[in-house]
Amino acid sequence: MSDIAAASKLRDKYTHFRILVIGRANAGKTTLLKRVCNTTEEPCIYDDEGKNLLTETVARGVHDIRCPFSFSSNPKFIFHDSPGFEAGDEAQLKTVQEFINECGNATEVDDQLHAIWFCFTPDVSRFLFNLEMDFFNQERAGKAPVIAVFTKFDDFINQVFDIDLDDDENRTAAETKLAELQAPLFKCKFPPRAGVCLEDMHSDNGAHQEQVKKLIEQTAGSLNNPALELLFVSIQQNNLELCMKYAVKEYILLAIG
Repeated sequence: MSDIAAASKLRDKYTHFRILVIGRANAGKTTLLKRVCNTTEEPCIYDDEGKNLLTETVARGVHDIRCPFSFSSNPKFIFHDSPGFEAGDEAQLKTVQEFINECGNATEVDDQLHAIWFCFTPDVSRFLFNLEMDFFNQERAGKAPVIAVFTKFDDFINQVFDIDLDDDENRTAAETKLAELQAPLFKCKFPPRAGVCLEDMHSDNGAHQEQVKKLIEQTAGSLNNPALELLFVSIQQNNLELCMKYAVKEYILLAIG
């Protein structure tokens, strides 16, 4: 059986796509997930009867990596949240590593982790913490790819703004500076599989749907598993074009395979 043919059986077996989201405070994680799920609601935990088990106050104030959450608009996406690794917080790094290893060694499909979105807020003064570098220099169990998500690029442009340059030149200068700052990250022993830069995700007038599309494409392309790619793209309801693209791919490969 081809990998694509296996995707149909996989979709029957796997009902959710599980993503761990890591990032410091104010990294824009909740905003990102709302855009991905195309909703304005707050994340909640639901029981089998659809009852919300997590109050809005708790959802915003507690980062329990073992407490999964979702959005009612797209409950097939299951998320786990980590507050990231502030300077010296080795306990949080250990907690994240243990969680990833447990998921990586899980035999039950409901316990497996499929992708990790590591969110960075570009900051010229402290772009990478030592513990963040440690995370990418240590081997992780399982096959979940890590995607580096650089949020709030619009703020980063303001950080490096030069009054003597026009808008296009300042954007180019910011892109160059960001590439310079993130270079050590991609030279780690176990670097991110891909990177995505986001901006103005909080604005309803921004090009957030196109940016979400890039994140979805980069994530799907990093899975290295046609079955999981199709599962992931079919679950996301944000971009019909991507759904059609992968549906056509599935049809063609099934026809020839």
